[in-house]
Amino acid sequence: MVRRSSNPNNTSGTSPTVVVYLRPRGLRPPAAAAYLGTTPFAVEEAWRNGTLKFRVIGGQRVSSVEQLDAFFESFPEQSGKLAGRGRFLESATESRAA
Repeated sequence: MVRRSSNPNNTSGTSPTVVVYLRPRGLRPPAAAAYLGTTPFAVEEAWRNGTLKFRVIGGQRVSSVEQLDAFFESFPEQSGKLAGRGRFLESATESRAA
């Protein structure tokens, strides 16, 4: 007969599972860009031109989620086709001028 050793860490039944989610208050460029749906370069550019505020924490620039929300809401909602972009920009501006 095999005797099992008793483990004090094993309990009978199930233990409740606690899930803890910490909402970040400040996001660095990669996370801020993912939150906004843009690129880290666009976030850094907004910091440089002053349209998005940031704080320096631990030597890193971060924007608060509230600042990111306000920045996002500052853009107008649009629908329909986008104006010319990239290589099509010239043809779009020419057609508007005519």
